[in-house]
Amino acid sequence: MTSDDAGQGLTERALVKIRRLGLVADRKAAGHTQESLAAALGLDVKTVRQWENGTYKPSTHFLQQRLAEELRITRRQLALRLDPPTDSTHAPFADHEMDAEPTDGDVPSASVRPDRSPKLSCAGKNVINWRDDSSQPGSPEPSVVHSDIPQLRRVLDTRDLPEDGPVRPLSELAEAVQTVVVRRLQSDYAVLAADVNELLPELHRAILAAPPTLKPQHASLLARTYRAADAVADKFGYYDLSARIIDLMRTAATQSGDELLVGSAAYVRGEIYFATHDLDAGGRMLTAAADKIRVSASETAAATYGALHMRAAVMAARAGSALRARDHIEEAKQAARQVNEGVHLGTVFGVPSVRIHQLSLAVELGDVGGALRLASGWAPPITMPAERRSHFYIDLGRAFHLADQPERVLSAFREAGRIAPEHVREHSQVIDVVDHLELITRGRLRDEFADFAAGLVKPQSRSGFGL
Repeated sequence: MTSDDAGQGLTERALVKIRRLGLVADRKAAGHTQESLAAALGLDVKTVRQWENGTYKPSTHFLQQRLAEELRITRRQLALRLDPPTDSTHAPFADHEMDAEPTDGDVPSASVRPDRSPKLSCAGKNVINWRDDSSQPGSPEPSVVHSDIPQLRRVLDTRDLPEDGPVRPLSELAEAVQTVVVRRLQSDYAVLAADVNELLPELHRAILAAPPTLKPQHASLLARTYRAADAVADKFGYYDLSARIIDLMRTAATQSGDELLVGSAAYVRGEIYFATHDLDAGGRMLTAAADKIRVSASETAAATYGALHMRAAVMAARAGSALRARDHIEEAKQAARQVNEGVHLGTVFGVPSVRIHQLSLAVELGDVGGALRLASGWAPPITMPAERRSHFYIDLGRAFHLADQPERVLSAFREAGRIAPEHVREHSQVIDVVDHLELITRGRLRDEFADFAAGLVKPQSRSGFGL
């Protein structure tokens, strides 16, 4: 074996171990230790450890089904955990060898620390395998997500005439919705796309059949699930579909009677204005939504108000208005002082989140020194969801690009990709920076950017906005 072959082998082994960390997170979310899971399956604990460190995987259909049941996930979700991609497109996100086997309370050590996929402050149990999931094993490639988009469109087309099927009690539906919320926050898009296609028809049936007294609660669940569906559409470039889903989310939020959920829908609506570049109008929309909220009413009210101003600040900065951006971020900072960092109505908000957005503002405004000072000696807390943490490293990479430090760009983007690979792979700002640096760098560094670029997917034009 050549040294290059050996290096590739190490990369693939590291990649498998990183993907199997999702299996560890699922086990812990289900309340199992390695020992209790092994006992439930009638196996030696060494077998479970080998599954989690990437050495082996369950070899029979029956054993995979039993494992999925114990972890309270579907067969498809299990397949996505067990079968990471083996091609080179993912290698740039996992180029460090992992040395230690994962054990309870620990994860493999490496020069880049793998994601622990922590429990979130809003996280509930995973959904029990209530579906007859006949999906074939696969990997969370972008193509898996894209293949689910036509079905998502059909689900929305038939929302007033859903197919007949079961409807679980409200408490179980709430648990299922909480799971897709967590999947969204962790950027687990391949599983999320399949889950919303399964869950939305049931919610459509539920709200049509619900008595008037329960319709607001069902509408609230539907609004949260539409937001999860929108995350898939927006992140993978289906902006026309995203706009349609956001409109449905706003309607459901209004039907819920929850004014703060309506504010949360306005926060999500901001995506439309980013996509169309109508930033001034977007800023007015967000400000108007924030003005309707009484900040002192509750922590959730303060978080919703602050998140709206946080997003308005980024819009103002992208439009080149430093003064408006500063005013909005100051409003967000004041609100954050009243809030514990966490997930509030599906949006991550608190002091660390505001700091991440301050970095975004500095980058958008070209304030390289300010951006690097904000990032110096600080990193997002590990308890923060993957999507928000990966945003920090994407913006940090953009700051290093402005500072003409290409090696540090690569390091930051790799970290973002390690935390949330599906978030990074089709991220337009990452693609633009990497394309530029691949052209202007030379030698080893150019080769490294070319390798990293091979793991990115440039989306085709799928948008009604012509983007």
